[in-house]
Parts: sequence; structure tokens; C-alpha cells
Amino acid sequence: MTERFGLLDPEKIMAILLWATFFCVLFILQKFAWKPILSALKQREDYIRKSLDDADKIKAELAAIEVSKTKILDEAKTQANVIIEQSRKVGNELAAQIEGRAKKNAEEIITSAHQEIEGERERVRNALKKESVQTAVSLAEKILKENLDTEKNRNLINQAMKDV
Repeated sequence: MTERFGLLDPEKIMAILLWATFFCVLFILQKFAWKPILSALKQREDYIRKSLDDADKIKAELAAIEVSKTKILDEAKTQANVIIEQSRKVGNELAAQIEGRAKKNAEEIITSAHQEIEGERERVRNALKKESVQTAVSLAEKILKENLDTEKNRNLINQAMKDV
């Protein structure tokens, strides 16, 4: 006995229902799920692409900032060196001025000291002259006291005192 079912064989019906269900699910998924999923994936892809572009821009900006930073640091070093060199020059000039003033003051002090020494020498000479004269007069006086007889000796003493 061979059985023949024909067109409505349960296996064929099952296959047709399976394919019909598959296409219905496919249509429903395409209509309601795949478009939102594909649009979400597209948005995600755009977001990632934009993030990568932003990261590249930030890297470029950081490189430019690094170059700018290096340039600013080099300029600052150059300016610092210029300021240091100017300070050295000013310091050397001030030192030379101070040294010049010190030499001038030393010369003035030396000149003043020489003048004081000369003045003191003159004073000492005059004092010595006076003392010498007084000593000579006192000696002459002692000698003449013994020889005071003559008028001539008195005149000589007076004459010597006038000359001194």
C-alpha cells in the first residue's frame, strides 16, 4: 500500500507555513526592527567616526600647542638670558662707578692727610724754632748773667731776639 497525499501533504503544508512565517517575520522585522537597528548602527558609526575625527583634531591641536609651548619657552629663555646679561652689565657698571668713587675718596683722603701732615710739620717746625730760640735765649741769658757788664752784650742779645 502506497499512500499518496498529494498537494496537501502535511510535510508540504508544514514547509509552506514555515516559509510563510519566515517571510512574515522578515517583513515585520524589516518594517519595525531593522530600520531602527540600522539607524542606531548608523548613528553609532557616525558618532564613532566623529569621535575619531575629534580625536585627530585634538591630537593636531596638542601638537600645535606643544610647538607653541616650546616656542614660548625658548623666547622666555632668550629673554631671561638678555635680562641676566643686562643685569651683569649694570652690575659691572655700578661696581666700576663705586670703585671710581672709592678711589676718588681715597685720593681726597690722601690729599687731605698730606695737607694735614704738611700743616703739622709747619706747626712742629715753628714750635721747634720757638723752642730753639727760647733755649738759645735762656742759655745766652745764663751766659750773659755772668757777663752782663757791658752794654754791648745787651745790644747783641736784643738784636738777636729781633732777628729771630
